Amino acid sequence: MTQRYDLQVHTDASPCSSASPDRVAAAAADAGLDGIVVTDHDTLANVDAVRDAAPDDLDVVPGVEVTTTEGHLLAIDVTEAPPRTDPLTVVDRVHEQGGVAVLSHPFDALRQYYETDLDALAAAVDGVEAVNSRCVRRRFNDRAAAFATARDLPATGGSDAHFPMEVGRAYTSVEGGGSLADAVRDGRVRPGGRGRYLSGHVATKLHQFRTVSSRAVASLTSGGMLRR
Repeated sequence: MTQRYDLQVHTDASPCSSASPDRVAAAAADAGLDGIVVTDHDTLANVDAVRDAAPDDLDVVPGVEVTTTEGHLLAIDVTEAPPRTDPLTVVDRVHEQGGVAVLSHPFDALRQYYETDLDALAAAVDGVEAVNSRCVRRRFNDRAAAFATARDLPATGGSDAHFPMEVGRAYTSVEGGGSLADAVRDGRVRPGGRGRYLSGHVATKLHQFRTVSSRAVASLTSGGMLRR
C-alpha cells in the first residue's frame, strides 16, 4: 500500500500564508492526498482547526516548522512547538516528544539554510526534505537529495504550501501501514512532485506586504493619526 502525504503545509497561523484551515483541508482532499502535516512557523495553533475541517479519510498530522539558529526544521507528530534555538537542541526536543525531525529545504541559499556541524546534524535528524516546491533553483533540492543519500537518511517531499492551490505540488510517498512518523524512521518514504515554483514566492511577498500595510494603517487609525 502506497499513500501520499504533503509533509509541509502552512495555514494563516503563519505570517507567510493566507490559507484558512478549511481551505487547506479542502485543497488536500482535492489534490487526492492521503494526509498532510500542518507545519506552521513555530506554532501548532491551527492543527485542530484543519483536522476539524478535514474529511474522515484525510490524515492530519501535527507539526511545526521550527526556526533554528541556522535553517528551518520540520518537527513532525509533536504536541508542542519546540524552542527556537540551535538545531541539535531542537532535534532533541522533537525526539523527547516522540516526533521525527526532518531538515526543511536545508541548502536553499535564498532562505535560511544549514552550513555548519553538518555531520552532527545528519547523525541527529530522522530525514531530509529533498523535494521542496519553493526551491526555485534545482541545485538546492539536488544538494539536499545528495546529502540524504550520502548519509543514508530518508528523503521526503513537501509543497511548503502558503496558498491552497500549492498543496500537493510536492509530496512524500509512504509505503506500508502504521504512522507517518514510523514510516520516516523506517525509511519507507520517498519524495515526489515538483520544485522551482517562483510565482509562489512572488505571491507570498505580495501577501506579506499587504499584511504589513494593513497593520500599519490599522495602527495609525487606532492611534488617531488618520482622524480628522
